[in-house]
Amino acid sequence: MEITSHIHAFGSVLGFVCAMVSCTLMLRLKTDDQIRKRARTARRIAPVTWCAFIILIISGIMLSLDLGGINIYVLIAKHVLVAILLVDALFIHFRYFPRFFKQIGTPDFKKTYTTMRRIGTLSVSCWFIILVLSVLLDRIS
Repeated sequence: MEITSHIHAFGSVLGFVCAMVSCTLMLRLKTDDQIRKRARTARRIAPVTWCAFIILIISGIMLSLDLGGINIYVLIAKHVLVAILLVDALFIHFRYFPRFFKQIGTPDFKKTYTTMRRIGTLSVSCWFIILVLSVLLDRIS
């Protein structure tokens, strides 16, 4: 279980870092060229974030098989945040990223950009809280 715990921690940190980098790239965009360049980079980071998320899910399931002494309330909170993170990621990648690139330079772009920034902030917040809860879960158990 110790190896699984390390893999779980790796997935959590990798996902958080990727989410932070993507979110940071998408902040304070000024020109259309800058928007296209940074958004493409953020989009390239997305597969790594998805891999981290999959690592987090699989290792989390493996860790959940041995619940001896785990604080169930912290575990439930983590699971709720992971579910929110999944919905958030699905919205970003399948609904807003396609719109984002089509709307660059149009009047609707600002609305989509604002929504993506909010969703990205929620994503980073979820990743951060999941990291904190993971540490707490290890300490409380």
